[in-house]
Amino acid sequence: MPSPNTPPTLEEFRVRAAQTGLTLTSEDIEHLHKGYVGLLSLMERIPSGWAWAAEPPLVFRADK
Repeated sequence: MPSPNTPPTLEEFRVRAAQTGLTLTSEDIEHLHKGYVGLLSLMERIPSGWAWAAEPPLVFRADK
């Protein structure tokens, strides 16, 4: 089984798409796969470049 950070191959993506029951053409699946893999690669880069933004903000509450 591939690691969670490994994007699915096009064939794995085709199998998953077939299980949805949607009527997708081969071109649709290829386009969706490309977008999914691109999104995963962007998600991998966000935490390292924006780690400061992932920290919870300081909240001052009046009741404390």
